Amino acid sequence: MKIGMILECQPAGPDAAVYPYIAKKLCEDLEIEKPETLVNKQRLMNEAPEVAQTLLQNGCDIVFIIWDKKPRWGEGGNCETDTAALTTALTQLGINMTQIRLCCIDEMMESWMIADSRGFMNWIRSKTNHALQNIGDHATPAEQTDPKNRIKRYLRDHFNKIKYNDYDHNLQIVKAFPDFNRTAANNSSFKYFKDSIEEICP
Repeated sequence: MKIGMILECQPAGPDAAVYPYIAKKLCEDLEIEKPETLVNKQRLMNEAPEVAQTLLQNGCDIVFIIWDKKPRWGEGGNCETDTAALTTALTQLGINMTQIRLCCIDEMMESWMIADSRGFMNWIRSKTNHALQNIGDHATPAEQTDPKNRIKRYLRDHFNKIKYNDYDHNLQIVKAFPDFNRTAANNSSFKYFKDSIEEICP
């Protein structure tokens, strides 16, 4: 099974490392093409359908289009509206939607990263021998808003030797998760991504 991924990040952005890593952890037999990175949400919405068509023509069995509900520039987003727009554009190109997985992340990647505290706490505890207060599971959508600042506030208050940077730290944190079951239980958009990978795992 060969999959492609279309992401809204920069070519060296954290999404391009994190989502293929998780897919391989969930299904080591997957063949994953190098992610197509479209830099921002606007470009993803405009260009992803044609990029998906190319990936399918080049031999991918399934293409994942993954974007954050809330763009980097901080404006609101709507997963239903985005999904409908992409579905219309993909269908107009004659793409079989059974080969597409549309993953709108609520509200951004770091939201599901704090949904289960184990990854973050395993990572931060690997940096020190001091006892640290647990950041706690952020188990509801309301608790998962503004996740980057939640991480930054925790580090400022409890371990200010590290200045959080998503490019440097997200993959490290994700690699510290023992599994992704609690994350999926606490963030439905991540659950859809996880379930979609497991459903196609050969």
